[in-house]
Amino acid sequence: MNRRRRKFRTKYGPIFRPFRGIVKLFKKSPVIIDLNDEPVEKNAIFLSNHSGASGPITLSLYMPTFIVPWGTYEMVGNYPTRWKYLYYVFYQQKIGYKKFKSFILATLLAVISKMLYRGMQLIPTYQDLRLSYTIKNSIDALDAGIGILIFPEDSTAGYKDELVGYNGGFALLHERYYKQKNIDIPIYPLYYSKKHNALYIGKKEYVKPLYDKNLTRDEIAEHFKNVTNEYGAMLFEKYGE
Repeated sequence: MNRRRRKFRTKYGPIFRPFRGIVKLFKKSPVIIDLNDEPVEKNAIFLSNHSGASGPITLSLYMPTFIVPWGTYEMVGNYPTRWKYLYYVFYQQKIGYKKFKSFILATLLAVISKMLYRGMQLIPTYQDLRLSYTIKNSIDALDAGIGILIFPEDSTAGYKDELVGYNGGFALLHERYYKQKNIDIPIYPLYYSKKHNALYIGKKEYVKPLYDKNLTRDEIAEHFKNVTNEYGAMLFEKYGE
């Protein structure tokens, strides 16, 4: 792993740009409902549900501002690492596909995934001390005026329409950025529905009021999980179950 601080571009890489163009020919733009009165800020953290395999690719294609995603470190590893994660964890455990379908999809996606994620400038995440590199690189991206897209939902039992929990890594990122820069960067809760091909961009929130209430990272994560579920309920009420 390259542990040097990265320099971020404010556009997608040369491989991912044509890929986006091709995929857009086949993937219809979602209905986007922005609940903010002003244009979405660039320098912000965006929190979204995963909606199966559709959320990340849809947001990378159609978000109204440039974003760099967080993603598990396995997806920028070598081919066996990527394949094992896709086959055993992503497609079977999280998506719920059978072994044969998982094998085909993992074998195909593992070939191109590393190039695509590099083009997206994906920031790998970890569950150990290497998370510090995730935070440092994310701060560098925010300083460059690039939004950070995070999928924090607890997907141990698969992806759900109603989120069961949020991991608190994004709260750590906000906390570190606030301490270093004294800037309360906004957080936008997002909810995407593959079934309805609709995206709610929730009202931006500032976290300092939550700090003032002495909320822990886990409590902040719970707050944004609940807010995201509220937007999900609004979406399903509008478009039906």
